Amino acid sequence: MARQSQFDASVLARAKINLTLHVGQAFSEGDYQGYHPVDSLVVFADFGDLLHFNAGEPEAIHITGPFAAGLQAERDNLVSRALGNTKAGSQIITLEKNIPVSAGLGGGSANAAAILRFFDPKGEASAIQLGADVPVCRLSETALMQGIGERVTPIAGKGQVHAVLVNPGVAVSTSEIFKAFDSVSHQPQPLPSLTTGTLLECARAGRNDLEPIAIKLAPVISEVLSALAQTSGCELARMSGSGATCFGLYPDEESAENGAKVLKGLHTNWWVRSCLLGDDDTNP
Repeated sequence: MARQSQFDASVLARAKINLTLHVGQAFSEGDYQGYHPVDSLVVFADFGDLLHFNAGEPEAIHITGPFAAGLQAERDNLVSRALGNTKAGSQIITLEKNIPVSAGLGGGSANAAAILRFFDPKGEASAIQLGADVPVCRLSETALMQGIGERVTPIAGKGQVHAVLVNPGVAVSTSEIFKAFDSVSHQPQPLPSLTTGTLLECARAGRNDLEPIAIKLAPVISEVLSALAQTSGCELARMSGSGATCFGLYPDEESAENGAKVLKGLHTNWWVRSCLLGDDDTNP
């Protein structure tokens, strides 16, 4: 969504959550050699990073927000690369970083996708060339992500579910996760994700194939999952993406807010946030 302010324009880059993440064996040949086929039910949170734009020279990126320290405004990053793939011209960008860095929430991909969504509304620029999560983040709606991420199928009518997101402050390397994943053999194609029923039912029917590996590399993830599962009303606890952020799903706002409050009190060094996942189908 674009918002009017002292900037020329502002765009929200919603945080991405993989309710399921099924991964197949890496391709051994062809155009996608070394990449993994995935099947993932993806939803987006009701918060995210904010990108503010002002046309001007020289092009620059200024980073603010609670997670600004985790990034450097380097020229060759996803935001700059995405901008270069559009006809936006030189922009002075202020990135308000509200999504934890290297957290499995698609922050960088969501930012690049927001650039494409705003400056390339006809979809002329390639999203997949910027990263596997960029196409689904460009849609920024509940969807099934397949292939290596280039196949995105919108799934309307799923509504929203209350959730608590928790990040223990540990960055997990996606490349290390997949390196460990590739150390053993897997089925060529990923398990299909359920797309009928509620978001909770779809999530329960699946899994995150990277979760056991991430736990071995960062054992605190297991602690996060256990802490979430023990909060009153939590119906499912799972890791998102390649970690280390985990989510808990709850039946209502009160349960989610109470769960977040408990976790914040017990683990003062964790990032904890209650939110809504999915789309408000009553307000298109």
